[in-house]
Amino acid sequence: MPRLVVPKYAAMGHLAAKKLEDTPPDDYKGRLVKYVPAESLAFYAFVDKFLISYYGIDASGLATAQPADSLLVVLPWTFLVLGLACTPIYLYRQRLEKQPWKMNASIATIAFLLWAYMLGGSVFVLNGWYHTLVAGIAAPTFTFVAGLFEPKPT
Repeated sequence: MPRLVVPKYAAMGHLAAKKLEDTPPDDYKGRLVKYVPAESLAFYAFVDKFLISYYGIDASGLATAQPADSLLVVLPWTFLVLGLACTPIYLYRQRLEKQPWKMNASIATIAFLLWAYMLGGSVFVLNGWYHTLVAGIAAPTFTFVAGLFEPKPT
């Protein structure tokens, strides 16, 4: 199964193969799952939660286990920017020949940012930007709406 969404009419409905023409198109449920960049989010969640636990960052954004230092300023931004930059690169490398990837990459990158926010990413908590209600509504709503978008075949 290809990582990116397979557009309607670009597929002939055969079993999964290495060519786009031999791959069935994705329905709403398939698009819903594929637009969430699980690989990028897994990396981000691991490194960010490790950072949060190392410094003991609480809900108020204060470091309680280790004193705040320059790494606490740089690392959260580094992890977020790395996730935002690497998500489209990863999806580009996962595409099949002739597979439209720009819409996939755009939606997945926005989804990455919203899901990183929903996970209570340290950059949001440390800067006082995290709000539980917004986090609980924004990422799931975007995800379900994004599934309605279907890329056009090339």
